[in-house]
Amino acid sequence: MATASHRFSNLLALALIAGAAGCSSGELLLPEPPGGGENVALSKFDGDNQLGTVGELLPEPLIVSVRTARDLPAKEREVEFVTMAGDVEIARDTAITDSQGNATIRCMLGTVPGPYVIRASLIDLVGEPQVQEFLAKARPGAPDTLSATSPVAQPGRRATPAATPPSVRVVDRFGNAVPDALVAWQVTAGQGEVSEALTRTAHDGSATVEWTLGNRIGYHKLTAAVEQPTVAPVTFTVTVLF
Repeated sequence: MATASHRFSNLLALALIAGAAGCSSGELLLPEPPGGGENVALSKFDGDNQLGTVGELLPEPLIVSVRTARDLPAKEREVEFVTMAGDVEIARDTAITDSQGNATIRCMLGTVPGPYVIRASLIDLVGEPQVQEFLAKARPGAPDTLSATSPVAQPGRRATPAATPPSVRVVDRFGNAVPDALVAWQVTAGQGEVSEALTRTAHDGSATVEWTLGNRIGYHKLTAAVEQPTVAPVTFTVTVLF
C-alpha cells in the first residue's frame, strides 16, 4: 500500500510533466533581437506643425518613436533627419533612440520664410525605408534694416503735400521683407503734419504716409523709425523756397 508521501511525489511529478507540455505548445515567446531587428515601426511622437523664425531653432524639439513588433521600445536605433525647404536641403542630422525608443533633435530653420519639411528615416533597415515627415513654417525675423524707397530729398511748396509721399521698407537680417512692423513718423522741422503717426508695413515690408508741409520757407524734415533701437531711422527732407 502506497504511503501518503509516495502519493504526493507522484502527483508532483504529474504536475511538472503537464507544465512542461504546456510550455511546449507554442506559447513560449523567444526574445527579440537587439533593437527589435528589422520588424520595427517608426512614428512621429512630438514636434509636428511648428511655427518658427528664419535662421533660428524651432521652439520645440522633434521626436520620433521606434517600436518593436511587440510594441516595446527599440533602443539604440539610428534615425536620420533631413530638413528641406522645397527641393533645397537645409540640414542633415542623426539621433539614436533612447531607452524609451525615442530619437530627438533640435531643428534649425533656413533663411527663407515659408514651409519646411523635416524627413525622419531609419537608416539601418534593409528593404522598404521607414519614413515620417514633420511640417514647419518659418516667418521673417525681427526688423534689421529700414531703408527709403522714395527720394529722401525733394523740393516743395509751403502748406502743400510733398510731391512724392515718403515711403520705407523694413527687412530682417537676411533681407526678407518684414510685414506688420510698426513704423513711427515724426515731423522734426517745418511744422508740417503726417496723415498717420504710426503705420504698419504691408506684406512686402513697405510703409508710407501723406506728408503735408508747414507754412514756412526753409527745410522741412520727417523721420521714420521702427521700435528696435539698433535700426537706424530714415530722414526725409523737403526744401521750400517760396
